[in-house]
Amino acid sequence: MTPSVAVRLAMLIALLVAIVSCASSPVAPVPPPEPQPIAAGKQGSHPVVFQKALFRIPVGTPLSVTRNRGRIVSESRWDGTMHATEAFNVSVTDELKRFGYDVRDASDAVFTPGSTTEARYQIAAIIHGLNVENEIERVPGNDAIMAAVAKMEVEFQIFDTVAREMVGRKRVEGNGVDRGRPGLPIPKAFISAFRRALADPAFVRPLRKSATGDSVGGPFAEQPLGVARCSGARLRLPTDLARAQDAVVEVIVGANHGTGTLVSYDGYVLTAAHVVGTQSNALLRFKSGLELSAEVVRVDSGRDAALLKVPGQGHTCVATDSSTVGVGTEIWAIGNSITEELARSVTRGVASGNRTIQDRTYLQTDAAVNPGNSGGPLLDSTGHLRGIVVLKLEGTGIEGLAFAIPIADAESALGIEWK
Repeated sequence: MTPSVAVRLAMLIALLVAIVSCASSPVAPVPPPEPQPIAAGKQGSHPVVFQKALFRIPVGTPLSVTRNRGRIVSESRWDGTMHATEAFNVSVTDELKRFGYDVRDASDAVFTPGSTTEARYQIAAIIHGLNVENEIERVPGNDAIMAAVAKMEVEFQIFDTVAREMVGRKRVEGNGVDRGRPGLPIPKAFISAFRRALADPAFVRPLRKSATGDSVGGPFAEQPLGVARCSGARLRLPTDLARAQDAVVEVIVGANHGTGTLVSYDGYVLTAAHVVGTQSNALLRFKSGLELSAEVVRVDSGRDAALLKVPGQGHTCVATDSSTVGVGTEIWAIGNSITEELARSVTRGVASGNRTIQDRTYLQTDAAVNPGNSGGPLLDSTGHLRGIVVLKLEGTGIEGLAFAIPIADAESALGIEWK
């Protein structure tokens, strides 16, 4: 055999060996390096919990393929439209703790009633795509094992339980590789996707505490806004309830409605941030039936407070009192409960306590409130505005647990200076 023929034969053998090697290895490429997740940092994070993952893959979508020496031996397709799972909860919780986030977790305890309700932010995931490729490998002196590679497309969402709105959304792809009987790459692909979401500064921004506070639109404490204080004779409740109702308006934003309170003669209105959401305008309906468009002047979604402004002068209003409300103080709630026909419904109760929940102070009351009361007033017996209704706990066996932002907190968050 001549040298040139020997060289060509050696090259052919090497090529055949390479082809066989490729046929017996997973077809998916090695996953790219993952970006580094962003830690909570020195300020820490707000309380957070991972709720669940939801598979939303169209029926019939190719799901997995298994090969033996390059030959396809089985294939599968997705057979369910939607499927919720908590299988990833422990892994995601561990990942959040690893990077310093304040996780409220019930996954490692049997009895933890209400633990996850302490979390301000809830994280959930929607899995839009999943593909798994398996390769059967024959190992000398051992049974066949499975080398598996998974790709997963996941959308992570963050829900703010205080503002009651979605504040974060990130769609990413995760990759996982595993070997075993069978290989289990899917959990690794999910965590890979989650790490990519945590690496996005915009996604983690709502979760992380900042040294300058949570105000939306700027640090309002450094941008004071002068508002003419509502003055005049004090009201006496319940005698003057009709006059107090004149200062309460229905706040309408699209199909949603809440309540607001006029606090100045020139049309400034206090309400809850979650009532107006991200809108720049709202429609206000007065007791007389008059409707006026209001400008959303300032919003602090972290404290769930908002300040609106309607045109005109001489509006009926109520004064504010920012002092601490004593436990047992008689409290009156006025709100637009459920439907327009029940607008400005009045209920009476007492101040049940001054609470700190998720690092924020709240005025607790047993006065009955309903969804339409959101943003509405809690008034004392002299008709002074003492709180803005933002939250009610509901559930079997739960009664008389409503919460309001103390007026002092709303004034501070929105940068209001009375003049």
